[in-house]
Amino acid sequence: MSLSPFFFREMMKPLRLIENQMRLADQVFESLAAPTFRIVPQLRETSNEYVVQDKEKLQIKLDVQEFKPEEISIKTINGNAIEIQAKHEEKHNDKGFISREFVRRFVLPEGHDIKKMVSSLSQSGLLTITAPKINPEPIETGEKTIPITHEEGKSGDK
Repeated sequence: MSLSPFFFREMMKPLRLIENQMRLADQVFESLAAPTFRIVPQLRETSNEYVVQDKEKLQIKLDVQEFKPEEISIKTINGNAIEIQAKHEEKHNDKGFISREFVRRFVLPEGHDIKKMVSSLSQSGLLTITAPKINPEPIETGEKTIPITHEEGKSGDK
């Protein structure tokens, strides 16, 4: 009778224990992560800002219904970014007041005309900022002959 099966069986016990512990750890981490992944889409859906880009324009939409139009400002920064600020203060009495404020900054992708940017505020409080795409110069599709100029009288050219 050989001792090898007994030896290998005894050697595998600690490895099986480690494998079982790892399996349990995987189950714990999966159960912890699962609810998080279900919450993330809900957080995205409740966001109060949306960025939409198509072949003609870039639009930024913000829910600013808690602010009056005069409490909102939009300015350009560094030539390719915009900053939206809103600040609201209500003074109640000597004991305190209410204040709301936010600042959002967006860097525009290349190819958008920040000089032609426009904004509008809807009755429901949706601020829409639109930056049109810059139209590139059209490429000529026909043939064009390019003349060759001859330089005469230079020494050293042969």
